[in-house]
Amino acid sequence: MDYRIRMEGGTLRFGTQLDPTPEALSWNSKTVRELAKWDIPAGVYRAKEIVREAGILLEAVCARLGAASAGPLLKNLQASLAVSGREAVLPFASLAAGEERKSLFLAQAEQIGTALSGWAREIYTEQTGRQRYGYDALLRLVHRSRCDQHLWTLEAVSILMGPAGSPEVMQLFNEYLHQLVLLRDILIPYENWEEVPLEIGEDREVIGLRNLEPARDSFFTELIVKRIGHKEIVRFTQKVLCPELVTVGYGFQYRLGTVLPAAVGKSPVTAAPCLLRWHPAQILPGSEAGNTEAIAFDYEQADYGAAPRSWIDSCAPGKSNGDKTNAASLHFRSDADIVPRMLEPGRASLVLRLTDSEGREYGVDLGQALRGQRYMYRPEAVISTESESSSPTSGSEGRSGWLEYEAADLLGLPGLADSSRDSIYYVSAKGNTPLLLGLLGKLFPQNVVVIGGGGADEYAGALRAGKQFGAKFLLHRGIS
Repeated sequence: MDYRIRMEGGTLRFGTQLDPTPEALSWNSKTVRELAKWDIPAGVYRAKEIVREAGILLEAVCARLGAASAGPLLKNLQASLAVSGREAVLPFASLAAGEERKSLFLAQAEQIGTALSGWAREIYTEQTGRQRYGYDALLRLVHRSRCDQHLWTLEAVSILMGPAGSPEVMQLFNEYLHQLVLLRDILIPYENWEEVPLEIGEDREVIGLRNLEPARDSFFTELIVKRIGHKEIVRFTQKVLCPELVTVGYGFQYRLGTVLPAAVGKSPVTAAPCLLRWHPAQILPGSEAGNTEAIAFDYEQADYGAAPRSWIDSCAPGKSNGDKTNAASLHFRSDADIVPRMLEPGRASLVLRLTDSEGREYGVDLGQALRGQRYMYRPEAVISTESESSSPTSGSEGRSGWLEYEAADLLGLPGLADSSRDSIYYVSAKGNTPLLLGLLGKLFPQNVVVIGGGGADEYAGALRAGKQFGAKFLLHRGIS
């Protein structure tokens, strides 16, 4: 069955839909004797299912300390997953100040941490471990956990180091905290993090999610020390989901689905530029991809600055590629296709294929469109004053000096569209979201401002945004 993403302003079609049902092992496949060593059984899990598996460690702690200890220990988990405070494992709030990309990851960490803490409370009441293994097996469980320097709340300290506590109890609780911190961290790049399937293999040398620690540590070093690039975000997610894939692009396909930037399937105006989205689909079957399901999706042009360019001034407004067709009479279908093109084994590009009302097709490199979305500007906030409101360049009144083009004017040109003149160019996507994405991939991504609504203040803010020299392209999302 074809995979379709339906969104406001259009539909995207690509690949074949997969069955997203998790393949986690059944509870009934475990016996009491096998609980002598805790681990997550091999299988495919989503986040909540991993919280359930880790919850067995908390149950083993509370079996020794008493049920009254669960509340304080769960509060400690919540504090460890928080983004600020003494016990926060990664104090994102202090690290993200003044940087948009880090602020987005801060919001992700906060949202995921809150959800995981809530699920942990809910799952503890289910007593999963007792149902699966029995109370006596929980009492016998011993686990050697190295010190990961997770701070405990004062209340947790008094319980874990009190009369009923022991080194064995402390290590069980430390492992519980660490597994859920790792889970939070590896899910941060995904907009739909709760849907992402995580595969636990049979041949791990360490338990649970600990095999992902090196990738996670490298990612957070980049995030904290530098202004992390898109490629590093994808590299991290590949190491988690598809470690056998070495080539890194802007997205990838693997056995359990496809990972692409969040702008695929959402409006480029509202999509977070640094987040990814997992899709239950494969764009290329293994037989067409060199007998492998793992494929990196890469840019047609590694260096867009060296890509061929067409000067938009050579095409008069309202003409499609210089012919006699009136581009203003053309409309674009709101459904578009994403079509793969193999570059080499394990590496492919994706083409966003748009179709106009007369059946003509226009292809735009999806990677370049996603670059355009990351590099685009949004209108700056404008504080209206009497002098500004009367300015001839403020608001829609100033559009008389703009050069207005139709989408077909640009899409019909070879290479990337650009201008060498200090002019303002205006193009409307007319509410067609795939078309807006295509235009972002067609324009040289240097000084492109995307307008959402198009009110007078937004037009004025668009003129303030971006570089204040050279050509400026204003892309209007329009009304569907």
